[in-house]
Amino acid sequence: MPKLTSNYRDILDAPLTMKELQCALDSMPASKAPGPDGFPAEFLKHFWSMLAPLFFRTVTEIKNNGYISPHMNTAAIKLLLKPDKDPTLPSSYRPLSLINTDIKIISKALASRLEKIIPSIIHSDQTGFINGRHSTNNIRRLLNLISLTQRHNKEAIVMSLDAEKAFDKVNWSFLFAVLHKFGFGESFIQWVSALYNSPKATVTTNGITSQSFSLQRGTRQGCPLSPLLFAIFIEPLATAVRQNTDIKGICTLESEHKINLYADDILLYLQEPKTSVKEVFNLITTFSRLSDYSVNWSKSIILPLTENSWKPAAQNSHYSFPTGNIRYLGINISSKLSELVHLNFTPLLDKVCDDLRRWNNLPISLLGRIATVKMKILPKINYLFSMIPFKPTSKWFQSLDSAIGKFYSKNKKAKISLTTLQKNKSEGGLEAPNFMYYYLSNQIQYLTKWIHPHEEYNSWLELEQLDCNQIKISDLPFISSALKHHSCFKNPMIASTLSAWWKALEITGSQLKPSILSPIWHNPDFANNKIALYFSTWAERGVTHLHHLLDDNTFRTYINLFQTFEIKNGNFLQYLQVKKTITSRIPSLHTTLQPTDLQPPEFVDYIVKLSPRNKKNLSKMYSLLSKTNSIHLPTQKWEKDVSKSFDSDFWTQICENTFKMTKNTNLQLIQFKVLHRTHITQYKLYKMGFSRSDTCTQCTQNMTDTYFHALWLCTPVYQFWVTITQKLSNILDCGIPHSPNVCLIGDLTQTALPDIHIQPTLAAIAIAKKTILVNWKDKKALNIIHWLNLLTEHISLERISAIRKNQLDSFKEKWSPFIKSININL
Repeated sequence: MPKLTSNYRDILDAPLTMKELQCALDSMPASKAPGPDGFPAEFLKHFWSMLAPLFFRTVTEIKNNGYISPHMNTAAIKLLLKPDKDPTLPSSYRPLSLINTDIKIISKALASRLEKIIPSIIHSDQTGFINGRHSTNNIRRLLNLISLTQRHNKEAIVMSLDAEKAFDKVNWSFLFAVLHKFGFGESFIQWVSALYNSPKATVTTNGITSQSFSLQRGTRQGCPLSPLLFAIFIEPLATAVRQNTDIKGICTLESEHKINLYADDILLYLQEPKTSVKEVFNLITTFSRLSDYSVNWSKSIILPLTENSWKPAAQNSHYSFPTGNIRYLGINISSKLSELVHLNFTPLLDKVCDDLRRWNNLPISLLGRIATVKMKILPKINYLFSMIPFKPTSKWFQSLDSAIGKFYSKNKKAKISLTTLQKNKSEGGLEAPNFMYYYLSNQIQYLTKWIHPHEEYNSWLELEQLDCNQIKISDLPFISSALKHHSCFKNPMIASTLSAWWKALEITGSQLKPSILSPIWHNPDFANNKIALYFSTWAERGVTHLHHLLDDNTFRTYINLFQTFEIKNGNFLQYLQVKKTITSRIPSLHTTLQPTDLQPPEFVDYIVKLSPRNKKNLSKMYSLLSKTNSIHLPTQKWEKDVSKSFDSDFWTQICENTFKMTKNTNLQLIQFKVLHRTHITQYKLYKMGFSRSDTCTQCTQNMTDTYFHALWLCTPVYQFWVTITQKLSNILDCGIPHSPNVCLIGDLTQTALPDIHIQPTLAAIAIAKKTILVNWKDKKALNIIHWLNLLTEHISLERISAIRKNQLDSFKEKWSPFIKSININL
């Protein structure tokens, strides 16, 4: 087992500083239930300047004495009934442990140190709660091993272990022995000992709280150190499995795969199943005697990867295990990879449709419905997209979009198409999720890991590289779809990732042609009589990609190339062969290239520069796919109504102002719907067959009740807008034109308003439109008093929001003309 370096040990043993404690407190989220003392994190944050010196003295005393008072180290356990369980059985309840905030601060400060160091001692097989490691690597490795085993007809199994309350059964004596074995210093171990020295807990049942009792084992729920300590606790078992030569893992040319862990979720990859399973059983039995860790063998499942990989062993085995599909990290896994889509995406679609039907009658707006889908549905679907590389069927996507579209429109005919709603807000949409784009974005994340390999991905990257033969996996994104005929495409994970990449290139209009990023060797795009180029001497000297052959945008001469890269054993015939093959594919290389001729497309260049360890990659890729640079509004109708043409930048600004003018989603939605002209007029009713006439019934002009007439030309509406613009001009001491550009579209570019008053003015105009819509069927009732009442109510809400955000001064500056003129009493 590895040991901590002296430098790491010193970092962990150093006294906790005031800065570390404050950072720990600042990192705690708000609105979390407090421990038994009743003080939440918000309380300590608010009074930290006063409490900090006293708290720091308390921390120092705990360190010196190695003791925490029982009152401080007591947890409150609340019981939550599990869904569809018998409330009379204790096992039907899920305990939720609430720890005092002061203990959390100390634990979090220690955890912040440990999480930076723990990757150096915990093998990459363990991905649970280790900084920089992700469960997606476990699934990708598993799927690659299933594919590899079946293509090479290896007799192998996957064994999923069911641990019994693993976190609750951690033996403290064993844990401290492991900490010593890893070389942790006495100071850090003393801190862990203080935190786990006779902690107490109470249990609340039916509102009655029990007497406190001592805890004797287990890592504490709610303690920031708990998952890291468990990873340390379970690592000796993983090490023993790796080192046991009688346990046969699945072997490749370069390595042997035996175990995957995500905290206490353990998968074993085994060949020679009869011998290996016996050794696993004996090893875990020994480990259990030492550590109290236990496995429920009756619930541990064996997944045979080939038809006869387990049956013969089972017939001659003393151990009986269930066999069949396994569920690992929330994913249903079958030995037939073709079944993964049906096993996982079909049940999720059914659940989503059921949820949407239940939520359909909730009194929430279109923006609220989109937010609901983003918060409640998108994370579940994205989880499957990130774990399973295989694309669901077109019918699955259509069914999902249909169900969500009906939810947005409340099961009525949609007034705005789902495609439009999915566009960016600056393009006339509401940024509703486009699930196909999210699938593609999730798959492209694996492609960035090909390009920028890291030891975190080695477990599966090595498997996929094996299937690429001589082509480097990092070069795959820069080779054309000719790869479909290469052996690497037999690996379904590689095939899915590349197919998603090519689809993304198509969506973004990025043509994948030879560029400076194109590999020279083993590239089917640079094949001569179907034989790809490869000269080992050149490759060893660093000539690997097209840009290596260029000097100042021209093909290097023979002497320049061989001198620059110090190629000693090359010959002129090789040079001529390379030059002829490359220039036949890129004829422009016969002349001097323009600097941009061989540059990759902007989208490709952006993806190449992304670090795969950046947590925002998914949203960045999705934004790139979603960006269309086109406006999805009925712009021609508006331009015809106001007799003026506008460029795309104008409409982009109008769309952005819709969401900048206020945080009030009701007003945002009103302006959004006005821009999309969704409201029903007499003309629309006539066209739909619900009215005998298309003439406006609310004025004497005897005009067709078009959308422009209803919102502008109708006599009572027109007079209302005259009053509104005059009132706004007086309030702002600035001329507000009585113009449909201003009142309907929201164009204030022709006014002399200072920037600080643009947003409040747009909000006031939106409130005027709200007043019209409230009186849609009786426009003669329109009056400025109604508008002033709605405006006063809105300003009051803006003030409350500003107070909560500590932005009261900014609020007063923005709204002062309205407050003074209307004489609002705030």
